[in-house]
Parts: sequence; structure tokens; C-alpha cells
Amino acid sequence: MEKNLKYIGYGIALQEVPDEISLVFNISNCPHRCKGCHSEYLWEDTGEDLMDTFQDVIKQYEENITCVCFMGGDQDIKQLKIILEYIKNLGYKTCVYSGSDDFDLFKDCLPYLDWLKIGSYKEELTVNNNIQYGIKLATSNQKMYKSGTDY
Repeated sequence: MEKNLKYIGYGIALQEVPDEISLVFNISNCPHRCKGCHSEYLWEDTGEDLMDTFQDVIKQYEENITCVCFMGGDQDIKQLKIILEYIKNLGYKTCVYSGSDDFDLFKDCLPYLDWLKIGSYKEELTVNNNIQYGIKLATSNQKMYKSGTDY
């Protein structure tokens, strides 16, 4: 039996996606476990089932958001794609943040993504002013991609 994606909390953010008011889900069971990670609490396989509840959460904030963002989710690309497609069909922008360094991992999701930020946290590559699309990136290997411009 496949496990569904789980999340530990969500919130409204103004700084994660350029020019968007984003509903951000913090996805647990992160497969990357980057040294120096600021969100180690997302390493464990705990939280609420995303497939069971994300629609209700979006409905709760539907008048206040322009984008839905997932911090993680790449441990199940098939499920992530289904969720992203659903959200795009509602008319919202979408974004995924991932600690993966593999852009091609997201190729099936790209038609449903407006923004993709990837790159593992590498303390030795920390930078002070690496900004793409108005988003500050913690390390030089992290990249922010925009649909229609970068893919």
C-alpha cells in the first residue's frame, strides 16, 4: 500500500513566491535531510494526510490566496502531480520548494507548476545576496525557476 504525502502545518506567506499570497504546506518525510537544515522537524514521516485535507484547507482560504506552495513533496511525484493539476484547475498559481538538486525529477509536474525552487542546502555554498525573482536563496546551488521563462 502506498503512503500518501503528509504535512505538518500550513500558513499564509507573502515572501515565498514573488508577487503572490501563498498558502504554504510543510510536507513531512523529507528524503533529502540536508546537513544544516532549518526544518529538521519535516524529516519524520508524521502529520496529516495531504490528499484527505488539502481541498478543505484551500477552500478555507480561497478568497485570500493567489498561489499554493508545497515545501517538499518530491518523495511522491505522482501524487504531487495530481495535487498540482487539481490546484491549477482551480485557477491558482503553484510552487514547489525541494531540497533535490535534480530538475528532471519534476518534468511531469512542470505543466502544473508556475514556480520551482530546488537545491539542497549546502552550508559551504552559503551566499548573502543570491536573489532570483525576488526570492533570497540560502546557497549558490539553490535555483528558482519560473514557468514560461526557465522551462
